[in-house]
Amino acid sequence: MSPISIAQPSAAQVSVAPISPARARAYTDAFRSRLVETIGVYRFDLWFEHGTSITLSSQSAEIQAANPYARDWILKNFRSQLDAVTAEILGVDATCTVSVPVREAAVATTTPRVTARPERNDAPQAPGLDSATDDPRRRQQSPRGARTQTLRRLEDFVVGESNRLAFAASNQIGDGSPEAPPILFIHGECGVGKTHLIQGLCRRRAERSPRQVIKYVTAEQFTNEYIAAVRDGSLDEFRKRLRRVDLLAIDDVHFLANKTATQAEFLHTIDAIDLSGARIALVSDEHPRHIRRFNQSLVSRFLSGMVVKVDRPDRGTRVELVRRLSRERGLDLTTAGEDSVAGRCTGSIREIEGAITRLGALVELDGVRGQIGPGTVERLLGDDHVTSTGCAPVRLGHILESVCERMRVTREELLGSGRHARTVVARSLVAHLARELTTHSYPEIARSLGRDTHSAVHTAAKRLRLMIDGDMRVNGDGESVRELVDQLRHDIARGSRARPG
Repeated sequence: MSPISIAQPSAAQVSVAPISPARARAYTDAFRSRLVETIGVYRFDLWFEHGTSITLSSQSAEIQAANPYARDWILKNFRSQLDAVTAEILGVDATCTVSVPVREAAVATTTPRVTARPERNDAPQAPGLDSATDDPRRRQQSPRGARTQTLRRLEDFVVGESNRLAFAASNQIGDGSPEAPPILFIHGECGVGKTHLIQGLCRRRAERSPRQVIKYVTAEQFTNEYIAAVRDGSLDEFRKRLRRVDLLAIDDVHFLANKTATQAEFLHTIDAIDLSGARIALVSDEHPRHIRRFNQSLVSRFLSGMVVKVDRPDRGTRVELVRRLSRERGLDLTTAGEDSVAGRCTGSIREIEGAITRLGALVELDGVRGQIGPGTVERLLGDDHVTSTGCAPVRLGHILESVCERMRVTREELLGSGRHARTVVARSLVAHLARELTTHSYPEIARSLGRDTHSAVHTAAKRLRLMIDGDMRVNGDGESVRELVDQLRHDIARGSRARPG
């Protein structure tokens, strides 16, 4: 594929092969979805949502940035990702160009570069919710504010067993309840809905208490603003903005790890806000105790509040997410089709969003009509649920380790002759997953389990298939066997990517 290029602004447009509007939208939706998965939601929202347009034809992707600075940043930081996504969606011969509108380019070439160097560093600045710095007259005209409308809503959050406690605590802070914890610390893996919760509680608070001062930023933005304030000698102004609030919400707190000075400033900020009686909401990928190189005084402050984990969505929550997202896109999935998508996307909500976006684009491209069943899902999405987490080969040893950890059995029990129910199911899981995720034969799998013949392994794999088809549970009332297989498949694929070979 030709390398990505900077499109020179011109009034004349290059002609392209004709393409229907519906197909162009499908291409563009698929491109945007894949780019989100590749670079992350935060960076996509920052550089490709506000003022940047994405348009695809049959053989090219056109990225039009808001200004030359944004164009240069995109080229510098996302060149290889844009190349890869273009090749994946349109083919290896397709091209990708990054341009700016003619008017913006003209201004950039005629304006003297007296103040071209920004006072801040080149780190991106995310648009946040900051009532403290809004003009009071503007706030009076639009109480909620334009920024509030870009935040997600708690009403749209899908509640399940994996997130129920975090959702309840977020509602308390959003409603301004006196029972709300002074500090709420939400942690969990990427893509499980933590940012949705923190944005939702900020939006709820802003809508119900429009006169209150609410500050929502990422930890990266907090760090950048602090560094700029130190450099510019404006620490007092920075502290006024951060400390004179009714609610401070900070996303990705783990970003502060190993930043000693910023952590010290953050600690003083938390203490000042706590004394005022305001609330603090924080989000991190890790529990406070597990963030490396973190100020222990900060960890102590976090633990003094409410620390709650958001787990991966359970199957029921995933099915509801699939149902809601597919309806929003106008996709008519059967119950079995919804279950098929939910079974493929076990790791995070973002996986489900990406799968539904790709499914919608492929349905449009293939001209599928009527209800979408599991057969259509499998045909259109193929092996995305296996390959999306990486293409590193899966080792039999890693399957054994993952099953032992999940089933809470030792390796000696797994390889022994014991017939405890959990051990028997564990052996069946190894046999089933080894056949699905590796190229090993039954005799090879049998040897890895310490068996002389492969007939027992073959029988174990058949037994597990019957348990899946019968929607059975471990020990009768435990975890669903089907859900157990889906979660193990995700863990094994992710672990193989983390330590290939």
